[in-house]
Amino acid sequence: GKDDYLNGNHPMFEWVHCNYKRNDDGTAYPVATEYDSNYATTGAVDVGAMQMSFYWNWDASNPEYDLVTISDMPNTEYGLKPWTECKRANGTVLPYCIGSAYVSGIASDGLLRSQPGLKPERNQSHNNIITNYQKKGKGYWGAGAERNTFQILFNIIKGATKNSQSLFQGCTSYNFQYSASVQSADAHTYFPLTNAQAQNILVGSYVSVGYGQLNDTKNGVNNDRGVTNIHKYADDVKVLRIETLDENNKAVYLDIKTGFNTTPIKLSDTVNAPITISSMHWWSGTTDTVIGRHDGSPVSNTDGKHAYRVQGREYAVGAYLIASDTVMDFQSDYSKKVYIAPKGLAHSSSDATIRSKYTCIGTIPANPDGKGSDYWIGDISVDVNTGGWFPSAKGSSNSQGWADMLYAGGTSTSGTREYLMGGFLWVGSDAGCSFLSCGGWLGWTYWHFCAAD
Repeated sequence: GKDDYLNGNHPMFEWVHCNYKRNDDGTAYPVATEYDSNYATTGAVDVGAMQMSFYWNWDASNPEYDLVTISDMPNTEYGLKPWTECKRANGTVLPYCIGSAYVSGIASDGLLRSQPGLKPERNQSHNNIITNYQKKGKGYWGAGAERNTFQILFNIIKGATKNSQSLFQGCTSYNFQYSASVQSADAHTYFPLTNAQAQNILVGSYVSVGYGQLNDTKNGVNNDRGVTNIHKYADDVKVLRIETLDENNKAVYLDIKTGFNTTPIKLSDTVNAPITISSMHWWSGTTDTVIGRHDGSPVSNTDGKHAYRVQGREYAVGAYLIASDTVMDFQSDYSKKVYIAPKGLAHSSSDATIRSKYTCIGTIPANPDGKGSDYWIGDISVDVNTGGWFPSAKGSSNSQGWADMLYAGGTSTSGTREYLMGGFLWVGSDAGCSFLSCGGWLGWTYWHFCAAD
């Protein structure tokens, strides 16, 4: 219960919520803090977490260890440089550091915003977030890999560990889909479950209700969360309370106005789709209930069911986050070059532009088995100039090194892929701050692909 960093002696770890906008080069600047009368959390605004600017270095020159340093002032002996969010594209150092506080959802102005109380916008991709965020202005491209490096950095400094899941599990083991335990033609705003099933659902979490589509290949029902009708009756809504329905069943009440019946839907002459409840992403702002300015999750850091925050920034809501500025380029030996757009450079969906204009910060090695297999991440490398990061060495398990998994993307030997970070609802111990999935083409979208500003 002790926090050595929020004791009044280390102002570098203090932060406040703020409203921010972005300069043309993408650098954020504050327009109000949570203590100002014009501060807002709804409307055409973005909410960030702001702290004093800082300097850092990730020195990997010693083969035995990496030396990770942060400071409130520059230091040439340690090779410290301004944190990437604290400097303009022209090199000007800012007095503040601002990052988006939340995963993006659609705000009242119809644009992707960082605000509390929004449903995370699903089906994002490297390519469409370029268009989606540019609707807000020239400097808006979506958060890059540096937003994830930020949590890596502060978890190391404050948590003294590479393994982020030893600190916070995130929402990575909260996966269920249940058919209605009672079939009724009457409409209700609750979902019926058996007593045992209801024990697995958290009041305050979010679910969808609907039905699957015909799976022609197996003559069954496809309940994938990417199916539109799986969200037909309730789309990522809050569980309000759970009450006894009868001696065998519970009623899971949902935050909806229009009720639904639980009569199965006929998909074919031989297949009926049961009405189904599915766990979904946490809405933004769930970690605002964490006490004071501390890091961590509401309720539990370790149950695998809750998002967490680090320095005011929310992570692991149950979805991948796409690094807007980072692209992998598959090589003939199954390794992947990592390209990152320097600050101020327009992002692109063109492979040729990415290879010629972006900065190559290193190469993700292939599994030594020569089969392009997935592997546990033993170490990562970090580029101090761009804030980018990438897996750089194979580990042996979920308790060694960074203890996260690289989903290698198979045996492709060419083409670019998007940077899917963190994990999602059922990745479990594979997930974490250095987890990376490499299989998605730049235009791929899916229900668990989200983004931040």
